[in-house]
Amino acid sequence: MQRLINALVNGLKWPIAAAALLSLPGSLTSMQPALNRLLEVPEHALPFVLGFGGYIVGWWLFFRKHIWGSAFSTLEHELTHALFAVLTFHRVKSIKATWRQGGVMQFEGGGNWLITIAPYFVPTLTLVVLAVMFFLDGGGPRWLHIGLGATVSYHATSTWRETHREQTDLQEVGFLFAFLFLPAANVLSYGLIFAIVVGGWPAGIEYLSAAYSSALTLASGLYSYLPF
Repeated sequence: MQRLINALVNGLKWPIAAAALLSLPGSLTSMQPALNRLLEVPEHALPFVLGFGGYIVGWWLFFRKHIWGSAFSTLEHELTHALFAVLTFHRVKSIKATWRQGGVMQFEGGGNWLITIAPYFVPTLTLVVLAVMFFLDGGGPRWLHIGLGATVSYHATSTWRETHREQTDLQEVGFLFAFLFLPAANVLSYGLIFAIVVGGWPAGIEYLSAAYSSALTLASGLYSYLPF
């Protein structure tokens, strides 16, 4: 099963990159309904904004300094690798995170690009908070929404620091692929979270549906220009 999944994921690498590129415009424009809801009832997003902004301030004043090290963000990064290794039927052998020297996740099997690139568009801590909120009436207490904003802000800042030319993960998947795939993947990720924050889970589903429809429309329009 592992070999089959790896072959499938790796075989779809460049088609997925092309699909991501096509979905980017629609992923942006499909945020409009959520923006409209935000303007109508801004108080719905206030706890999220407080958490997001609060962490940004804390990061700028304290956490970005080298004295704090990077053990936690490295551990979260490696756990995201591990999550996608498990989801694609690989057995995780070990996870190591150091204070300032990065980390490594070892697993059995050949692997695939999704395992490698997952931390650069999947906000793992945010997914944990969203999972808890899903099972609570009204999305849970106010402090949980503040925590959600903080985890999104944390993911944005940690990904910003981890994305650079010397990053071995990006070298492994290839910078061209990362350039094609990651912008749309991140817009979809943040757009979905934003839609859920403003309008709940139905708004999140509506956002994904609109982004998908926009991508199909763009692909169909481009196809009509082909000379065959």
